[in-house]
Amino acid sequence: MENSTVTVIKEEKALSSVRVGQKAMISAIKSCPAELLHKLVSMGIVAGSEVTVTQRGFFGSPINIHLLGSVLSLRSAEAAHIQVQPL
Repeated sequence: MENSTVTVIKEEKALSSVRVGQKAMISAIKSCPAELLHKLVSMGIVAGSEVTVTQRGFFGSPINIHLLGSVLSLRSAEAAHIQVQPL
């Protein structure tokens, strides 16, 4: 009998589609204007960071996330550029 390891890779999705209360790991920032990329990185939104969606506005925007001990607020359009893997 062989020892085998199965790796489960969760599907990536946009941070804008993560439900309130759900945790996710940031995997990439995609198709993003340079100004927005600079803003996100300066806020600590980088690959490998764990986030939790804590609140959404009435019409889905803004999205509040908990990241590194801080609560950040992002527009849905900004969060759509952030790719995450649900935890």
